[in-house]
Order: sequence, then C-alpha cells, then structure tokens
Amino acid sequence: MMPVTTWTWVIALSGLMLTTVLMLLQSIAVLRPYSKWTIRHVYGGSPDNTDPAAYFAFNRGFAIADAIFWGPLQITASIAMLAGERWGFLLALIASVPFWYSAIPMYVWDRDMGFRQNTLTYWVFVWGIFPLFGVIEMVYCFVRLL
Repeated sequence: MMPVTTWTWVIALSGLMLTTVLMLLQSIAVLRPYSKWTIRHVYGGSPDNTDPAAYFAFNRGFAIADAIFWGPLQITASIAMLAGERWGFLLALIASVPFWYSAIPMYVWDRDMGFRQNTLTYWVFVWGIFPLFGVIEMVYCFVRLL
C-alpha cells in the first residue's frame, strides 16, 4: 500500500472527470458515428473538408479505442490510486500516455488532412487540457513509483 496524498486525490479525480466525459462522448460516437451531433460535438470539423472515408475512420478509431480500452483503463487506475494500490500508480502511468500521445497524430492529421479547424476549443482540449494532464499524471506516478 502506498500513502494517498492530496496530489493523488487531485490527479485521480481529474483523471476520473476527464475520462468520464471523454468516454461518454466517445460512446455516443461509437453508437452514432455518422450523426450530425457526433460530427459537430465529438469529432469536430467536417467530413466535407477532407476525405470523408479517412475522416470517419480516424475519428471512429479513436472513439472505439477510448470507449472500450483507454477509458476503463484510466478509471481503474484512478480508483486503484485512491485505494493506495501500487499497481494503480503503475496503471495510471501507463494510462497517462494516450492523453499526450494521441494529441500528436491528431495535430498532424488535422494539419495535413484538414479534419478540424484550429479553434479555441481545439487548442484548449486537444492541445491543452488532455496533454497537460497526461504529462502531469505521468510524472507524478513515475516519481511516486521510484
């Protein structure tokens, strides 16, 4: 058992909050991948601005991965961290990677394929909150596991 600090609570609850919102949105995208609401509120951009097949394949791939794999992994890690389990910190270290790693292909695809426009929402979420949280969670868990 590892001691649960204030930072553990902040990081674990932030991870739960971010991942729960992400999983809800991505679950809608899995169930209704071509709906106008999903395109506007989950995927962003427009399939008309680029190759529609690539647009939907890229966005649906992230939706399925987030809803089925990454979300449950992050939620399990956050709960285990709050329980003081050492394996929870290791799992959170692993689960932190998609927060910042996924921003890189999104940026390249968005830039080269025109999937999403560079809006304030894009920079706050895709290149703001998610990568920043991922790096903070990664560093925190790594230091705690030393």
